[in-house]
Amino acid sequence: MKRILVVEDEDRIRHIYTKFLTEEGFDVIETSNAVDAYDVLVRDKVDLVLLDIKMPQIEGNLLYEILHSFHVTNNVLVASVYPVEVQKRLVPGARDYYDKSHGIEVLLDKIKKILV
Repeated sequence: MKRILVVEDEDRIRHIYTKFLTEEGFDVIETSNAVDAYDVLVRDKVDLVLLDIKMPQIEGNLLYEILHSFHVTNNVLVASVYPVEVQKRLVPGARDYYDKSHGIEVLLDKIKKILV
């Protein structure tokens, strides 16, 4: 079973992702901030990080830079309200990008493509 780490500060969105992805057969770990996400990543094997950009304290793009520097994971799917072109500029090098306005099925397709 593939494990996905959801890093999302908005409770409602995080819980929707977790419920949906669990129903799709994924093992999901959720965190509401970058510090907790980093702790999970150094402790557990994760197949994909679903990463929000705009979060309190440490933003997702900084967490991505840290993960990338230490080669913790290269499977990062950025999920943000920012348009995809802005996401690419803020978090260059992620495996894919998802505009939250595009619907959950688009997100699932992107996740499956990365984890195949």
